[in-house]
Amino acid sequence: MQSAEPKNQKSCLVATLSRYTSAVRNMEHTIMLPSLLRDVPPKEPEDTFAAEGNNKDLYEYYLMLKSVRNVVESGLMPPDERKALSAPMETLEDSDPETLFHFHLTGLFSVLNNLTTSSHVLTRRYKEVIGLSN
Repeated sequence: MQSAEPKNQKSCLVATLSRYTSAVRNMEHTIMLPSLLRDVPPKEPEDTFAAEGNNKDLYEYYLMLKSVRNVVESGLMPPDERKALSAPMETLEDSDPETLFHFHLTGLFSVLNNLTTSSHVLTRRYKEVIGLSN
C-alpha cells in the first residue's frame, strides 16, 4: 500500500514520528502474547536487530520499541533517569538504539526550546521597534 503523504513530507519529523507510533500501535495490537517472544533470537537477514550483534531476544526489542514510543508520545523522561545520556559521544556509539534515541531526542528538544525562546525574544523586540510594546 502506498502512502498518501506527499513526497516532501516523508522526511518531516512529525510525519516520521507519527509513522513510528502507528507502527508500534499496530505491533501491540498484533502481538497479543508478547511473552511468546522471550528467548526468540532475531535471525532473519532483514531483521534490523540482527545486525546489531547483541544477545537480546525479540521480547526485549518489543519492550524497547514500546518504551521509545511512550517517550515520543508523552515527552522526555525526567532528568534523573537520563544519567546515561551524559556520557561522551564515543561511548554512545556502542550503545543500544534506545539510549541513542534518548540522547538525540534530548538534543533535539534542547535546540527546539532555544529556537522557541529566540522566536519569542525576536517577536517581543519587533513589537518594541514598531511601538507595540506591552
